[in-house]
Amino acid sequence: MARAINSFPATGPFALLALAVGIWGTGWWPIALASEHAPPLMVAGLRTAPAIPILILAVPILKGKFPRGRILAWSVITGLIMVAFFQFGLTESVARMGAGNTAVLVNTPPLIVAVLAWMFLSERLSSRAIIGLPLGFAGVTLMVSTQISGGISTSSLLTGVAFSLAASFSWASGTMILRYVARKNSQVDMTGITAVQYAVAGSLLFPLALITEGVASTHWASIELWASVIWIGPFAAIATILFFASLKKLPAAKASSWLFLIPTIAVLLEIARNKGPENVVLIGMFLTILGVALVTMSQIPLTRIPRLVINRILTGSIRFWSR
Repeated sequence: MARAINSFPATGPFALLALAVGIWGTGWWPIALASEHAPPLMVAGLRTAPAIPILILAVPILKGKFPRGRILAWSVITGLIMVAFFQFGLTESVARMGAGNTAVLVNTPPLIVAVLAWMFLSERLSSRAIIGLPLGFAGVTLMVSTQISGGISTSSLLTGVAFSLAASFSWASGTMILRYVARKNSQVDMTGITAVQYAVAGSLLFPLALITEGVASTHWASIELWASVIWIGPFAAIATILFFASLKKLPAAKASSWLFLIPTIAVLLEIARNKGPENVVLIGMFLTILGVALVTMSQIPLTRIPRLVINRILTGSIRFWSR
């Protein structure tokens, strides 16, 4: 497979990237469908557990390496934060406030990372980030505030917002940890770290769901459940592999620009299903996505970190996508 990737024509990496983004972008509706047949914790467990063997096998294929020592320890910790808690939070949010709202809100970690990096890592905010931060947060405020007392009950909406923002913050916190680790060690390999993170999360979430919720709470005979799980589990893991493979040939900056299509695809799909938000909410979503785009693109030239480390850490920090 490695030879096949290297022999792709110029359009090959873009095809891999487009396929990965397409899978991730269309994965929010299946999460909503799965949540109708199983509790959120079970959905999170069913998403992560099947991905473990796929991602582990992908490490040697993509010529990555599994972490060791302190990096392994940080991989375990960030696996709990960035995958286990994140997956649980987003499935709870989808169940309470819908796929479109959640897709936008959980993709706001770059806004949080920019603030945390400025506060704790002394990273300078670029002019684009200074514009993007208030724009993104204003979009979040607009899309949430205008839906209070709307079609979704206020309590369900606010709880969903809390879960989605908590998931976003957990991802941002994990990204900050990995950014710190990358500064200390130039041998960080995100393919191996990702495999370990999912192994930790899947080994925790699925057994925990069985213990706390039992088997009776899930409609195991539902075709919708299993079709959704296949798409958001194994196929999402394959999308992660495709994304890493595309980065073997594409600059991280160019690949990152595609990732803003993920929440856009999710929102457009909700509109196609006649479950789209009102125009004011759409404006808020657009402002949020635009703010995230400005902040993320401004973070690409982090001059304080060697270029090799930057490419590695961006490979992981823009990985909202294995959602």
